[in-house]
Amino acid sequence: MKSNRYTIHILSENIDAQKSFSISRLWIWTIVIIIFVSLIGFGGGLWYYIPRIVEFREKNRQFEKMLSERTQVLDMVRDLNRLGQMEEIIRSKLGVVNEDENEFGARDEKAFTISYVENIPSQAPIDGFLTQRMLDYSHVWQQNHYGIDIAVREGEPVLASASGRIIFSGWTYDLGNLIIIYHGDGYFTHYGHHQINLMQTHGIVKRGDVIALAGSTGISSGPHLHFEIWKNGRVIDPLEFFPEYKKKDLSVNTNG
Repeated sequence: MKSNRYTIHILSENIDAQKSFSISRLWIWTIVIIIFVSLIGFGGGLWYYIPRIVEFREKNRQFEKMLSERTQVLDMVRDLNRLGQMEEIIRSKLGVVNEDENEFGARDEKAFTISYVENIPSQAPIDGFLTQRMLDYSHVWQQNHYGIDIAVREGEPVLASASGRIIFSGWTYDLGNLIIIYHGDGYFTHYGHHQINLMQTHGIVKRGDVIALAGSTGISSGPHLHFEIWKNGRVIDPLEFFPEYKKKDLSVNTNG
């Protein structure tokens, strides 16, 4: 009669250590079936989940792409809104200057005249360390930055880079206390994040006059001056006018 059990002997040089045990054929088949079912289940799981994992990764990639594109759009909208705000400020203030000559033109004719020496930015607005350069085009990871950031101690005096008329002195959301100066010949300079503005709108300034105290108002991570130069509606890199800031450049982007 055929036996339903299998005996397994474990041999050893030490006779006393030799062992043997038996296992029924039913248990062997049970183990084989369990292993077989486990392999089928594992293979079936791979067949079911791998396409879904690939699909999830593709959808996640598309979502990240859509999110980056939306971020770019939001940055563009923000820049357009800011430029629109600045254009509205400049138009309204220049309109007052140009249309009401009796109020400003005749009274301040001697105080503010167009000079290609005095009215071109030539005075460094503050002494500090360059922490961010100008970026006039957006990346996915970085938005436009129309000017340079100069880190200084809070309360340091901010100087007018050229003679001109202040067309805006007030608060903005991103730049905090902001001053915009019109210098003539299409030149404008912007000074932002002040602790306090010392000059009022329509005021006349000479090159080197103190117009504000540096601070960290608006969207800012620490005391610094945000400085921009515009000419005929186009932004110009302030480092072209003040290359001395390159000697104290701590910015991540040190090209040029």
